[in-house]
Amino acid sequence: MKLTRLFSFVTLLSLVAAPLVAQTATSAAAKEVPVSRVAWLDSRAFFQDDTGIKRLVRAVKELELEFSGTESELNLLREKLRTIVGELQKLQAGGEANAQAVQDKQAEGIKLQQELQGKQQQAQQAFTQAQQAKQGPVMAEIGKAIEAYAKDHDIGVLFDAAKMGEAILYTKGEIDITDAFIASFNAANP
Repeated sequence: MKLTRLFSFVTLLSLVAAPLVAQTATSAAAKEVPVSRVAWLDSRAFFQDDTGIKRLVRAVKELELEFSGTESELNLLREKLRTIVGELQKLQAGGEANAQAVQDKQAEGIKLQQELQGKQQQAQQAFTQAQQAKQGPVMAEIGKAIEAYAKDHDIGVLFDAAKMGEAILYTKGEIDITDAFIASFNAANP
């Protein structure tokens, strides 16, 4: 009988003690979680003319200059297409319009639209290639510099507000490192 009581007591004790041991183990594990500094930056600021990353701003301006002629040509084609559409609408609204004139104007508009679309695609491909060639190396350097900056400033988690959209509801202003990073990068990379 004493053995049964002893067994019951040990069983009861183990049932009561097990959650306490587990809770102590959980508390010990929670204490081992490292504390990390959190910061954010807004990479859209890198492109600002006056306050952005100078090398990146120069690359963007070079691209704009390089493709300004192409953009002008595309705008001219768009304007010609709008003119044709306006002329076509006048022909159709006139009532006495000749079916052949309407058909000719439609064919002219379709041909111009196809030409515009082809040139837009070519321009987009050329722009993407030039952008990768001019901005790609700078963006790679910026990426490395961000990582080094975070390590140097003991930042454990760094968010880019530009990529998070409306996911950021509130942050303290002092954890925004955008301006400090840009100043640091520009000083190291004139």
